[in-house]
Order: sequence, then C-alpha cells, then structure tokens
Amino acid sequence: MAQIPDLIRDSKLETYFLPDCTVETVHRFQESDSASGQRLVTRLEHWRRQRRVENGGFGTVWLEECIKAGRPGGTQDGTVRAVKQIDMDTRFGSIEYNRELEAIAKFSHSRYERCFVKSFGWYEGPGQLFIAMEYLETGDLFAYLYQKPLPPLPEAEAKEIAYQILDGLCMMHENGFAHRDLKPNNILIKSHPPDKWWIKLADFGITKRIEESHGQSTTIKGTPRYFAPEIWGFAERGSAYAIDIWAVGEIVFEILTKKPAFATPGLLAGYKAKQDFPVIMLTDAGIRQPGVDFVLSLMCPRPNDRMTATSAISDAWIQSPMLQPLGSTKAIEGEPRVPSPATIMTDVSTSWTTRTYSEAPGDVSHDISSSTTTVELVNAARDKTIVPQENNLTLTLAFRAADFRSQHRAGDSFYRQKRYKEAEIEFRRVLQGREETLGYDHEDTLYSAHALGLSLHPQKCYEEAETVFRRALHGRDRVLVHNHEETLYSTYRLGLTLYHQEQYKVAAPMFRQAFLGREKTLGYDHRHTLCSAYWLGLSFYRQKRYKEAETMLRRTLQGREKTLGHDHEETVNARECMDRAHARALGLE
Repeated sequence: MAQIPDLIRDSKLETYFLPDCTVETVHRFQESDSASGQRLVTRLEHWRRQRRVENGGFGTVWLEECIKAGRPGGTQDGTVRAVKQIDMDTRFGSIEYNRELEAIAKFSHSRYERCFVKSFGWYEGPGQLFIAMEYLETGDLFAYLYQKPLPPLPEAEAKEIAYQILDGLCMMHENGFAHRDLKPNNILIKSHPPDKWWIKLADFGITKRIEESHGQSTTIKGTPRYFAPEIWGFAERGSAYAIDIWAVGEIVFEILTKKPAFATPGLLAGYKAKQDFPVIMLTDAGIRQPGVDFVLSLMCPRPNDRMTATSAISDAWIQSPMLQPLGSTKAIEGEPRVPSPATIMTDVSTSWTTRTYSEAPGDVSHDISSSTTTVELVNAARDKTIVPQENNLTLTLAFRAADFRSQHRAGDSFYRQKRYKEAEIEFRRVLQGREETLGYDHEDTLYSAHALGLSLHPQKCYEEAETVFRRALHGRDRVLVHNHEETLYSTYRLGLTLYHQEQYKVAAPMFRQAFLGREKTLGYDHRHTLCSAYWLGLSFYRQKRYKEAETMLRRTLQGREKTLGHDHEETVNARECMDRAHARALGLE
C-alpha cells in the first residue's frame, strides 16, 4: 500500500484473520488498564460475517456481528456493523482508495457524523481492503423510492431530504472534497416517516480532494444517470463541486416524480441545446413554483450558473416552512403555479424598450389527501363555515373540485401553446369557482388570480392584469408573508403591468420591493434579484432619474458578470442599458 497520511494511518485497525477469513475477523486494541489507568492492556474483538448486504463496482458490503467484545462498557456482543470489501486486483485498473479512506476518516469525526455514515476504521487482507462502518438497516434512498409501489414523496419530505443532502455537501465542499458519485444508492436512511427523516451520505469511493491548482474534475466517474452535462462534454467544465449540485437536482427531481429528468444522454443534450427542461413532470406531480425553481437552479446546463451548496441550502424553498393547503399533507392537484424566469431561459434577456421579461407559467397540479374530505376542505377556507346536511353536498363539492383541476390543466396547456385568450377563459372559470367554494383570500384562489393575470399580460390587457395582480399581491401579503417568494413574484408582475402602462413612477416602488425582498431571501446575485434590479433601473431611466438608473443597472451588470459571465446575452444587455444611463447622467445624449 502506498504512503498514506497520518489521518488515514491512525484509523487503521490492527487485524488478523482466523483460518477461514471469510467467516471471522479479530481486531487487536492496546488500551489503558481501567484499574491503574497507566499500563497498556490488550483487548480483542471478534467479528463474524453474517450475509452480503450489497454488491458494488469494485467490492461488496457485508453485515458482520460482534461475537466477542472483550471489554465492558465498550462494543457489546451482538453489535452489528457493515464492512465494505474492496478488491485490489489491478487487472481491472488501479483503485485510488486513499481518497475514500481520507474522506471517511475526515467525516467520521463527531462534528460531521450527523450527515455521514460513520467509519470505525479500516484494515487490509490478502488482496483486499476492508472499511468498517455503521450499519443502517433501513437501506438506501433508491430502494425506499423504487422498490415499493408508492407515489412520489410529498414536497415537504423532499425538502427535508434535500436540506440534509446539502448540509453534508456544504461540509464536504468547505473542506475541499467533491463527492462525484452522489445518487440515491449512496444516501442511506437512518430513519423515515412516521419518524423524522434522517439520511446520511455514504460511499466516498471516487471522492476527490480539490486542490487550488486542480479545481476541476478531469475523469468521467460515477453513475451516468446522474452525470452533469459537462461530464458528457455537452458544456464547458466548471467547478468540480457543480457536478455534485447537478446530482442533487436530479435526486430531488426523482424524489418528487419517481422519474429521471433526463433518461438518456440524448435528452440531456437536447436540454443543453434547446433549454427545454421537463418542468411539466414536476408540475404534474403537484410541485409549486418555488420547488420547480429550486430544481432548475441546481440543474442549469452551464455549471457556473448553478447554485453552490451554501446558496442552495439558503434557498427560499428549502428554508421556508411548507405551506400545506387545506390541512392536507399533499398539495392539491390543479392549482395555478407562479411562473418563474428560470422556467424558460431563452426569454430572460430583454431589450431596452419593447420586450418584456417573459416568464412561462408552470403546469399546476396537486393531490387532495385521501384523509381530507371535501367538506373539511371547504370548512378550512377562510371565512367559510359549511355544515353538511346531506351527502349530496359532499358529492357536489367533490365534482366541483375535480372541475377546477381539469379547467386549470386546460388553461395551463393553452398558455404553453401561447393561446392566451383560451387560457384566460379557463383561468376565469377556475377563479370564480374557487372564490365561491374556498373564499376570496384562500391561497389556492390567489394562485388562480395570479394565473389569470399571466394570461392577460401577453394580450396587452394591462389594466385588468394590474387589477388581478394587485388582488393576488394583497391576498398573499396576508395569507403568506411579506417577503415570501410568491408574494414578491406578484409584486414584480404588478410592476411589469404598471411599467407597460407607462406608469413608471408607480412601477418603481414595486420593483424596489421585489428587488430588496429577493435580495434578502434569494441572495445578492440570484437571477430573480438581478431581474428586479434591472427593471427598477429601467423605471428610473423612464423618469429621467439617470443617476439612479445607472446605479441599479450597474448593480445588475456586476451581478450578471459574476454569475453568467461577461459575454452572456443578459450581461451584454445590462451593460448597454447602463452605458446609455451613464451617458444621459453626464448629459452626453
């Protein structure tokens, strides 16, 4: 074995094998005598192999039981552990197991063990390397998701799992490690509902310590289904950590849909070329727009456009409490979703005068929990109290709820086809029905109002769009919170309708509110934050407040240069606008 660092050497277990080494292993420990506290005494632990747990690419994981511990208060007889056996047969190529040992030794420290499978040490056999680890009997996330005929996990559970994965990645990336093989098989479950979710990251077999002078991954390793576009050569390589972030996005997508975002490399290549992300698969699963935006921000085709682990764990979707409509543990199928700039990336860049910042709405679908009756659903609405007198009432309301879902799907389909008038008709019907059954300010009613505004805007019905966006904004301000991402999105859309009515003085405070709120909740350089800053700058320009316009457009330019690059279309657009404002401020135009 090659020279190894002290961190790895100190975690090596002194080991010998009984004649049949496939059955029993003995570890020898030198410890202080419990009586004197000074003299060293020898303690032996005997471990017997029970069964195979898993087969891997270069080895096998075995379940072992301690049959003789040898010390009271320490390891107890009957304790079990998992032992990963790595074959070191060089006929199949060299295996850089030092990487795995270093990562495991590092992240088995008590400060990290909540996020990582804990190692108890490693040892060598004839042509093999063994790593002893804690055994999590529930298994891995892949088996939990796919080996049972269950629906996708609720959004709240997906959010908790995503948070814990990112928590672990933050620790890895801050310490200079990239996992590079993140997938549900390498996410082990310590507990799950009805208890709280607790997952741990495992299998550092291809982790890589990122040195400052070698900050990029140069070899294709891992599982193809979770490969980022740059691994396939579809995009220029960026930070090695961005590969892990893409994998998190794919994992969250699968948790929410039980389907891969891109089942083949060809589909992934199409996404890179056409910016056509399968958003509909998320919205069909009932995922609200903040969740859709979160996945999109992790799975940007260009690695440098993706969030970091630190920014992802601070994302509004991850940090905000899960708002469960109507007391259900699931979202309700058929609700309009707040669209986002990230949904259609080709429409983000805007011209100086004519084009609006285009945001495509998502498909909205939710599920009503089977434990929530339609009468309870209605009773949960604000300012509504309905006491059923006959079973007919329940049936009637159930049929109406199904009607709303169907109408919304139709409206959403029309919107995606740019058949805005037909979309408007469907969204009006849904809005009216939800007003009657759920109440004027119910969260789902407000989604319908917002969707109606979206269908009116491209028809240039700005006055009515302004009215419905104001309604959505005022309701969300009360039902959600002032700086909730969806509230800020309604604020932003209201600003656009005012801007296109040439009410620049009134539009500016809307854009400012959206900008400041998004800066606080999404981050300084988030694309939504920068878009709000951009339109605030344009509003100032239209009011001939050129110095203020220059300041906001410069802010936009700096952020876009940092996150998108100097030559990106949006960056170039911001630079041109800022230059024009600067010239006007100096009286040169």
